[in-house]
Amino acid sequence: MMGLYQYIWNKITAMRHILLIMIALLAAGVALAKNHKHKKRSRSRPGIESITMQRTGCFGKCPVYVIELDKDGQATYTAYRNTADTGILKKNFGTSRAASIFSKTMSDRTDTCKNTYKAMATDLPGLIFTIRYADSVKKINNANFGPPVLRQLADSLDALIGKRTDDSWHR
Repeated sequence: MMGLYQYIWNKITAMRHILLIMIALLAAGVALAKNHKHKKRSRSRPGIESITMQRTGCFGKCPVYVIELDKDGQATYTAYRNTADTGILKKNFGTSRAASIFSKTMSDRTDTCKNTYKAMATDLPGLIFTIRYADSVKKINNANFGPPVLRQLADSLDALIGKRTDDSWHR
């Protein structure tokens, strides 16, 4: 009878060892998964250096201009046609205003947008974004046919110009 108890005890002990090994492997897997998630976050895209928005012409009187905003808040507005002013104008909006626009652009994940969106009409003006990061450049053509976040970005950059440039802009 003692042999049977010893046999059962040995089996239980073996199963406990197997169970402990399984728990240790599971804990190691969880730790690796957490570490992998942490590494993914730490490899995030570097900050935005500048955003350039270009509005192209149409068959009518669409304004044609380019506005570039640097991370230091310096904006360069180059007006070509059908705008209140023409030529190259500059204005500094400050780093906090630029940071606000850049932060929203990063949180909206514009870096995941397509490079080109299909034009739905030939007469509409084009909207082209060039977003410069420290290590790369993202260019988005026909952004007006892209997701709403691109139109929101265009609105925030257009708001820098306003209806008409004023005396705070310098040539």
